[in-house]
Amino acid sequence: MNIEPGLVVVIVCMAIFYIRVLMLRSEKKRKEREATLEVMRKGKAKGRQAVLPPKDPNAPPFAITSWPLVVVGILLMLAGIIARDSQTFPDLLVQYWWVLTSLGVLAFTFCFKL
Repeated sequence: MNIEPGLVVVIVCMAIFYIRVLMLRSEKKRKEREATLEVMRKGKAKGRQAVLPPKDPNAPPFAITSWPLVVVGILLMLAGIIARDSQTFPDLLVQYWWVLTSLGVLAFTFCFKL
């Protein structure tokens, strides 16, 4: 398999996306743990048993900050993937397919929040 520099750039962008998702997950778990400890401290101070707030089992783990940015990111990724193996795109886009794909992944990376 021929490893091109563009492929390495796309792999690095995907790693950044994955690291961002891991950071969001760990931040969410940390906040949940802190909220649980706070409720337990309040319960001990008042001399009664602490009641934890109920969790919604159907709630998604992440929220989307910008739907238009999600659409742009997906379209950029698809355009880059199609440009890599297509003869109908201009030569400049075929040669730099990785720029479109990387920009799409990076745009998609920052569309999520807790």
